[in-house]
Amino acid sequence: MKLKLDGIWTPMVTPLDHSGELDITATREFVDYLIESGVDGLFPMGTTGEFALFTPQERKQVVEAVVEQANGRVPVIAGISDPSTGNILKLAADAKDAGVDGVIATTPFYYSTTQEGIYNHFRLLGGKIDLPLILYNIPEWTHTFATPQVVGRLAKDGYIVGIKYTEYNLLRLLEFIVAVEGRVPVLNGSDAMTLTNLEFGGSGAIIGVSNLAPEPASKLYDEFKRGNLGRALELQRHLLPYIEAMAVGQFPAGLKEAMRLVGRKVGEPREPVVPLLPAEKKQVEAILSRARRKSARS
Repeated sequence: MKLKLDGIWTPMVTPLDHSGELDITATREFVDYLIESGVDGLFPMGTTGEFALFTPQERKQVVEAVVEQANGRVPVIAGISDPSTGNILKLAADAKDAGVDGVIATTPFYYSTTQEGIYNHFRLLGGKIDLPLILYNIPEWTHTFATPQVVGRLAKDGYIVGIKYTEYNLLRLLEFIVAVEGRVPVLNGSDAMTLTNLEFGGSGAIIGVSNLAPEPASKLYDEFKRGNLGRALELQRHLLPYIEAMAVGQFPAGLKEAMRLVGRKVGEPREPVVPLLPAEKKQVEAILSRARRKSARS
């Protein structure tokens, strides 16, 4: 069955226990919560999931738990990003064994390369990985960037089935939508641009705020598809304070604290990410309190 990349997908946080180790029970409970809240797909081991801070075995363990708990209710794509091509291929093999529906990888990072190097990297991955492959552009973190032209070539040549673009740059977003010529879906990863992406022809979003507020995030897409643009705009605005709370401290420390405050226990971020300071925790609490008061008035 062809992987359907539309709607609102959650790049899942990775729950940790008090000792900083994986909390698989909490992960399974979180999968159920997200699906019951209406999200359209799950993406473990992405940026929001702190993928680079886990061993390959830990990454495999999380992906296996997510796939097993989802049990076909929604599709699952696994993050396989790594600086090493060999490690990416091994992570992809582990993901396939776990039963994922697709995999997603960032552009190469740490060691720089050219645009032709990025094209060749994804051509190699697309030729060797026996799963649908999504390209993940997040230049703020990787410091590399696949241009719309390169992404368009990869889509035309059949090496990728979609792109996740995470950057607050409307012009580039439009360039990606134009460059792929409808061959592959364009999903945004910048939470506040979700409605914008949909309005200009994007297919959906993979957004961190759907960890914290999955129901309104998923409803945003649903209302847009029904043609209720006014209601979709209201929901995008409703998400803004949650997006603001996520940005406090070193990501994803603010998101994990906000989730704790709404009753989702996912632990602290893993070292070397620094947990929020007491003043920052109060800041997150104040933002969420303000959001709740505004929601109650509307």
